[in-house]
Amino acid sequence: MANNPGQADDAERRRLHAAFLEAVNIGDVDKVRQFLANAAIDINYAEPGTGLTALHIAAGRNAVAVLRLLVRTGRCDLGIRDAQGRTAAVVAVTVGRSPAVGRYLADLQHGAGIAVLAQRRPGEQTDSG
Repeated sequence: MANNPGQADDAERRRLHAAFLEAVNIGDVDKVRQFLANAAIDINYAEPGTGLTALHIAAGRNAVAVLRLLVRTGRCDLGIRDAQGRTAAVVAVTVGRSPAVGRYLADLQHGAGIAVLAQRRPGEQTDSG
């Protein structure tokens, strides 16, 4: 019986993303940067079972350098919830014990606060000016 090419592709995708999430988990900024340069990487890929994304993992590990790298891509969906219904902002506070990171992510998620101002480029206009 021949292997199904679709199953092989799916297995390779899971393997690639597992390696990406492991690099995030150990806080390896250089490896994470390399993975992000790979078009096959879905930055919002969620671990089967737990629903944890790279952003959840970085927030839970308080891996601020990796978290910044992920956020700066502009591709992170900050509203994704894991299998327990938690966003990365909630994980930052409850698991990572970092209220500052949680607030930063919540501000980005809701388009408010200092985090949003920090994302703007110099000279960029706001709604109020």
